[in-house]
Amino acid sequence: MSQPTTRTTETQPTISRRTVLKTGVAGGAGLAAILLSRQAPAVIAAQSQVTVSIAAIKTFAQDPLPPLFAQFEAANPTIKVKYIELPTPSNSTEIHQYLVTNLGAKNGEPDVFTQDCIWISEFGAAGLSAKLDEFVTDAVKQAYFPGLIDACSWQGKLVGWPWYMDGGFLYYRDDLLKKYGIQPPTSWDELVSAAQEVVAKENDPQLQGFLWQAKQAEVLVCDWVEFLGSAGGSVLTDNKVTINNAAGQQALQFMVDLIYKDKITPVAVLTYDEEPSRRPFTAGDGVFLRNWSYVYPIAEDPTQSKIVGKVGYSPLPHFPDGKSTSCLGGYQFGMNASTKHPQEAWKLLDFLSSPATQKDIALKVGFAPTRQAVYDDPELKQKNPFLVGLKDVFLGSTPRPVSPYYPQMSLAMQSGLSTALAQKSSVKQALDDMASNLNNIVG
Repeated sequence: MSQPTTRTTETQPTISRRTVLKTGVAGGAGLAAILLSRQAPAVIAAQSQVTVSIAAIKTFAQDPLPPLFAQFEAANPTIKVKYIELPTPSNSTEIHQYLVTNLGAKNGEPDVFTQDCIWISEFGAAGLSAKLDEFVTDAVKQAYFPGLIDACSWQGKLVGWPWYMDGGFLYYRDDLLKKYGIQPPTSWDELVSAAQEVVAKENDPQLQGFLWQAKQAEVLVCDWVEFLGSAGGSVLTDNKVTINNAAGQQALQFMVDLIYKDKITPVAVLTYDEEPSRRPFTAGDGVFLRNWSYVYPIAEDPTQSKIVGKVGYSPLPHFPDGKSTSCLGGYQFGMNASTKHPQEAWKLLDFLSSPATQKDIALKVGFAPTRQAVYDDPELKQKNPFLVGLKDVFLGSTPRPVSPYYPQMSLAMQSGLSTALAQKSSVKQALDDMASNLNNIVG
């Protein structure tokens, strides 16, 4: 992983050479008095100032955090923020390793961190995340989506704090579908048929039918949860592995067929995570795209997109026996269990999760707020109706398996899925191997 970038600002008191020369060595006591009289406020402030470090992900768009840290410091002059910039969420494996290493060192740094929602139970079970219940009342919890508060808890204790949430959606070229009288698909069969028809009639060799993410990374598991859920399946049921069944077979075979049989997804999808799949779509070279909510502001930005005003969105399709499934995503906050400044660290968490801050980030980056009331904000409704329209979807999002062993489970699924998608094994063999590996992990 590339080294995290640390940003902080410090003001050092200065002593002029002229003052030293005038005072001389014998005048040390007088010099001390001069310095104290001139710089006492700065010295006192420095002595009472606490530095709180935060390790936070880099966003795909502009970074909204430094201006927010400046606001926080202005409102809390005794607290200084040290910003450790982590990579983007597409580098989740590297981010996870950084957090495991640094939280496990138990030296108190970083005091605060951002974590994928799938790591909350792991860090909570390992005692690496501080329990936050003493800072939070039930009334405050009720301001957030209930499912997210549950996701931030481990064994009944709050070990995470909401920042932003996300889910997978279907983006489509609204202009092309209307051109050929096609309705947005609600089933996978409809999507395949629509993609094939549009690509054939457009006769554009650059145009791809359906873009998604099949790189051997965490996002592949997110896509898998959605395909599997849309077939009526799940990875775990009551802590039992439940992928090696008819639903799992249908979902994984369909993912393979999209590439090699239906041929609406390019083989290059095996190297795609979020951004490589987004770029051709916003360049006008895709009919359908599965991705997260951050894509929409980019698609409507004329400096980054060739399809401004031509994008539609809807829940992901499903199989006849399943339902539309959106993988619950997003990053949440955590406090280091070894922090030496829990009160100051909580102040920063509380500020970063406040209604005003969530609105600011929603407007600048397109991150979906975790506070339900923010969706009713008039300015947000006007400037990002897309984001506001996601509120009902988030009430029914599907999480990835909730387990302290999830990181090992994810790696096992990434490997198994990749072998099938690259046609290095049959779908049945891949499912057999994944089920065996997952059973060993959770057992």
